Amino acid sequence: MTQLPPPKHVSKWKTLASEMALDEKWFPVRKDRIELPRGKVIDDYFVWESPRIAMVVPVTPEGKFVLVRQYRHALGEIFCQFPAGALDKGELAEAAAIRELQEETGYRCQKLVFLGSLSPYATKMTGVVDVYLAQNATFDHPPEYDEQEESETILLTPEELVALPDTQEVFASDLLACIFLAFRHLDLPLT
Repeated sequence: MTQLPPPKHVSKWKTLASEMALDEKWFPVRKDRIELPRGKVIDDYFVWESPRIAMVVPVTPEGKFVLVRQYRHALGEIFCQFPAGALDKGELAEAAAIRELQEETGYRCQKLVFLGSLSPYATKMTGVVDVYLAQNATFDHPPEYDEQEESETILLTPEELVALPDTQEVFASDLLACIFLAFRHLDLPLT
């Protein structure tokens, strides 16, 4: 793996105090008092203590990618994404990826390959997304939706998947990152 040189002009911030500003089950928000490297103090830096997420990039034996089409209320739009969900307490990311694959698509796989971890919004969120590749994913049973989910499973060729961002005005940023990680691992062209 390529190593970057250490930072020369970037320093970490110092947390002077921290308290919960919003203690909600699905959206806990922390308020930090921080000191910047040059001495300036910011009294109200808010951070969403978001959960760790497992995301899986399923590929069928025929080489098609399995995605879910779901409504995302914050933007009021329907997005195409790879199956993903928060880890349950004490759950390993790999187990959560397998669970989400089965629940959201009804597909199963024998083995997962860890592709990497993403930070969706490092400025304001603590959670990371652990991304796994599920090769030879096969359909096993109808999806099992929870009360807040309604989903449609779609299968796309590599060419259709790479072109997917061109079909929507706004798309999920994790989709691009996952395409890059999966295509690099599978040695597929990104054009």
